[in-house]
Amino acid sequence: MIMAEFHHRYMNTFVSTSGINPPDAQRVFDRMAAAEQRYSRFTVNSELSRVNGQAGQETPVSQSFAALFFEALRFYAETDGIFNPFLGNVMRSIGYDRSFEQVDRHHALRHNVPPTAKQSSFTFDLEKQTITLPADIALDFGGIAKGWTVQSAAQSLLSMSRPRGLINAGGDLMGWTDSDHAQWKIDGSHPFSDHQSIGRIAFDSGQLGVATSSTIKRSWSDGTQLLHHLIDPRTGLPAASNIIQATVAGPKLLPCEIYAKCLLILGSSQGPAWLAAKHPELSYVFVDQSGKITASEATNMPHIRVVFLKQIDIP
Repeated sequence: MIMAEFHHRYMNTFVSTSGINPPDAQRVFDRMAAAEQRYSRFTVNSELSRVNGQAGQETPVSQSFAALFFEALRFYAETDGIFNPFLGNVMRSIGYDRSFEQVDRHHALRHNVPPTAKQSSFTFDLEKQTITLPADIALDFGGIAKGWTVQSAAQSLLSMSRPRGLINAGGDLMGWTDSDHAQWKIDGSHPFSDHQSIGRIAFDSGQLGVATSSTIKRSWSDGTQLLHHLIDPRTGLPAASNIIQATVAGPKLLPCEIYAKCLLILGSSQGPAWLAAKHPELSYVFVDQSGKITASEATNMPHIRVVFLKQIDIP
């Protein structure tokens, strides 16, 4: 059967599959399309938009929505609130109020920053499968929805005994292979170029999730300063971090997606030790504002080999 590479655009990013047959690739794309319809805050009739539109009221949600919300709450608690899914209104307030390609990157409006939710200020009834948000709070699943969907798609194919495959959604990817197939080689994203890489991750067997967060690729101006989409929930403002790009790798994608964002927000002085204490099994590499590249000293996954540059030029 043909094992080509297939591409499609979902959730404001390019999604590709490699080493996967056409019917399985379509299964992946169907999951991505369903996730976009369910979790996008830019789709007026999405389930997320309905939940946000009924803030202040008890709102029934689907089983899939409840499952993702539960994961979001788990990471919200686990990361001490550095990952925060309650920033929908904050994102709108800084001008990220539509799909990114539609944002006026030079003249986005900025409004007063609204409050963010405390963990005790909403109700999630698992038995009734309902959510009640405070009237002034909106959810924004963002990257967790993408990572959740890619991981779920990969796990579905693994459960069907597919020996090899790779799903990449804009830098959030999950790959797997057995010892009878060729290794996967994954280029490290360059923060300033789509045609260069800063290194490579290779693995021979098993599975690997890799996620990258960057302040460069989704940035815009409000007329007075440069803004980006990675919000520090402690301030309600774009993170003022010395890290411009962070990549995290591990056995599953979803923790990598969450902790790449947290590592970037916390910066190089606090982030690495904090990440090692939370998830010692995760490996990282980040680029700081000077172009210096820092990688974790070792990986706890013996089938993984990591090679990265030490420095890049900052334009």
